[in-house]
Amino acid sequence: MEARPIPAFYCCYLLRSTERHSSLYVGSTPNPARRLAQHNGLSKGGAVRTSRNNLRPWEMTLCLMGFPSKIAALQFEWAWHNTHITRRIADEQRITTRETKVRTFTKTGPTRKRPARPRTSLIDKLSNLHLLLRVPSFSRWPLQVRFFCEDVYQVWQGWNERVDGSIRSGIKVLLDLKQPEETINDREPLMSTQAKGKRKREALGKGGIEGLDVGYSRLKNHVRKSTLFLTKDEDLKCAVCTKNLGPTTAMALLCPQEDCRTASHLTCLATKFIEDEKASAAVTPISGRCPGCKAELQWIDLIKDLSLRARGEKEVAQMMKKPKERKTKVPKTKNAGALHLEAHTVIEDVADPDEDFVEADMRALNASDESLPDDWQYQDDDDDDMMSVMSGHSALSDGVDAANATKRSLTAPKLPAVIEDSDWDDAEPIN
Repeated sequence: MEARPIPAFYCCYLLRSTERHSSLYVGSTPNPARRLAQHNGLSKGGAVRTSRNNLRPWEMTLCLMGFPSKIAALQFEWAWHNTHITRRIADEQRITTRETKVRTFTKTGPTRKRPARPRTSLIDKLSNLHLLLRVPSFSRWPLQVRFFCEDVYQVWQGWNERVDGSIRSGIKVLLDLKQPEETINDREPLMSTQAKGKRKREALGKGGIEGLDVGYSRLKNHVRKSTLFLTKDEDLKCAVCTKNLGPTTAMALLCPQEDCRTASHLTCLATKFIEDEKASAAVTPISGRCPGCKAELQWIDLIKDLSLRARGEKEVAQMMKKPKERKTKVPKTKNAGALHLEAHTVIEDVADPDEDFVEADMRALNASDESLPDDWQYQDDDDDDMMSVMSGHSALSDGVDAANATKRSLTAPKLPAVIEDSDWDDAEPIN
């Protein structure tokens, strides 16, 4: 199997039917906005359990992000979906228990009996989420919970106040509501690919699932800095053990701060972070301070940078790729009856740098909740290549004086106006 870098983004989410709030769904995805469109039938993909029209549209109430790998997100998804049987939760801590009734399966092989999955409400899902964030298996993961529905966030707050035990302080929980949008014109469905990409970039950081950054863009400066600095032919020393990095430079970690040149061995910096945290039983750190500039660093960001340099040649190339330039001819001025055209440079929209990785990654999943790539294409209807040009006798091209040509055109008999019928009104729209 081809080695891949750590995914730029992978999350677990909780859907709620807007038609029936008691219907909930837990899933995982590298692209929440695209996945929600699939669940609502707006694009190809989705899941069988969310395909019923009487439950659509679905809304994404919360998103749990920050997983160190796709496998980690899938493990958490299964545990959250099966809190009544998962071994991640101790029996004495379990909130949801098995039901007494048993489902029988005889499709293949001998008859098998399996406990039925209990029906859960919103408070059950949130209370079990709170519990999973406290269990040893997941408590040290660099996770973050974002709520997109205010009423669901209030339920979470109410449970958090009365439950015994609290989640780790490093796990951020916040309400991320979508900011009001500007008025959308009637040509919105006909937006070009360039306009669609521009609007997507403008939505980043403005709340809601559209405001989530699911690419490597925030690591671009860090990757550029570490790639250039660690490949220089000079002796670099580890800031922790003070030994030369030598041939291990490719596996070294570099501080992402702009003015800091502190480099360290992977194991040396991990050990220092764990010692500073006073978590001797931990295997991997969560965060720590740079030995040089003392800035607070997240361990997952350092490892993502390392994985991109070691395994993400394709992703780094896409990240550093400059926008393509395309020359198009557009009308500029009209002089002496001739139309002069000037080439203008147009910047084309470039696809997300992690798009190829995400699509290949999702095709590798073999599960019922598989998310399929979104292959919608938009036609650019903004470019009008039909240009009306006045035609007639070109007196100037025949060497006739311009004044005489103008006088003759004024005295020439006018032709009757003819309105031609067009069968375009009867044409079928092209899909």
